[in-house]
Amino acid sequence: IDVGKNDEGESWGVERSLEHFFQAEDRELNCEKCEEGTSATQTMEIISRPKAILLHFKRFIVTQRENGEMVLRKNKAKIPLKDSLSISSFFSSEEEKPNGLYHLCGVVHHVGNTAFSGHYTTCAKRKLEEESVEEQWVFFDDTVGQRRTINYVTGNETNQKNCYMALYELK
Repeated sequence: IDVGKNDEGESWGVERSLEHFFQAEDRELNCEKCEEGTSATQTMEIISRPKAILLHFKRFIVTQRENGEMVLRKNKAKIPLKDSLSISSFFSSEEEKPNGLYHLCGVVHHVGNTAFSGHYTTCAKRKLEEESVEEQWVFFDDTVGQRRTINYVTGNETNQKNCYMALYELK
């Protein structure tokens, strides 16, 4: 989904990015045989409730230089994540809109300036002890794992600028 900013220059949240992704778009269609054209409105909606949602944020912007060379530039707009997410407004109108929130359980970060270089880290919710019912946030960076708070995962400015994927589970 797209990463961007609103008219006031504030970073979009996940909900705004989803609204942008699901909004109707006008398209021009042309018949390959008769070459006649028409316009249509393309819409997208969810028809059944998934158990999990993996959001892939479009962090890389393709631009073309004057010499025709394609360049991938990283979009470092902040993505303020929330611990929970509702997608009920994106379901088809015929379907009964489901209740229930999706809860954040993992985030992948891309640390670097280009699509061709960088380093990936992740934060994930894990049960740290077999008998434990409670899950804890853990930051993983190669062979290092460290406990973190939800504020580190969702509120840390560096993480917001490097957020590349977010996994939400229906609980």
